[in-house]
This record gives sequence, C-alpha cells and structure tokens, in this order.
Amino acid sequence: SDVCSSDLLILITVAALALNGCAVIDYYRMAKWDNNEYMIVNEIRTEAQFGVTKCASRLDVLPYVDYTYRKTVELNNYSGNIPRNEEATKMASELLAIVKGMKDRYASGEEVSQKYCELKFNSIDTNTSTIQRALGAKPR
Repeated sequence: SDVCSSDLLILITVAALALNGCAVIDYYRMAKWDNNEYMIVNEIRTEAQFGVTKCASRLDVLPYVDYTYRKTVELNNYSGNIPRNEEATKMASELLAIVKGMKDRYASGEEVSQKYCELKFNSIDTNTSTIQRALGAKPR
C-alpha cells in the first residue's frame, strides 16, 4: 500500500511537471513583445477616439476614416509576418474587417448617419483596447 502511494505520488508529480512544462514551452514559442505592433494598435485606437468627435460632419470625419483604415492595413500586414503570432494576426484581421466596412460605407457615397459613425469608431476603440491587452501580455 505504501509502495502504491509513493508510485501514485510520483506519477502525479511527473504529470504536473509535464503540464507545466507544456505551458512554459508554449510561453516561449509565442511571439515576443513587439513595440512596433503595440504602437500601431495604439495609433489606431487614438485615431478612433479623435474620429468619433468628428462624426457630425462627413467632411471632417473622412480623414480619420482614411487614416484609421490605412493604419489597420499596416497592422494587418505587420502582424501577419511575425512568426508564431497567430492570435494577434487573427485580431488584426477582424479589426480590419470592421474598419474596412466603415471605409467602404463612406466610399459608397451613401448617406452615413452620425450614430453609425459613432458606433463604428467606438467599436474600433473597444477592439483595439482588447488587442492592446493581448499584446501587452506577451513575454518581453
């Protein structure tokens, strides 16, 4: 009975170390902290925060829409070429879909309501905040 208890304890210890070892390996295999990637996301978020204040005027908001789109394409291109960066690449791609939808709406020439504009910029702000938290948690 004592032999079985010690064997069980050894087995549990080995299993725990193996599971922790996998987590450590995953930690070191993921992409590391990248100042440039984080900076691009911060620029997009900041632009969205300023853009939302201009939603009452199509003429005033268009430069913010264009810049936000351009920076989001840049983020998508940049993140997509960092090895082992799948999570950030997926988030960048999802953000690009949101921003492209807004840009396409303005480019169509159709009337764009102030509420639509505000909802889109607020969505961009929320999404970039989430991305910042994920990127900020990467190992340095």
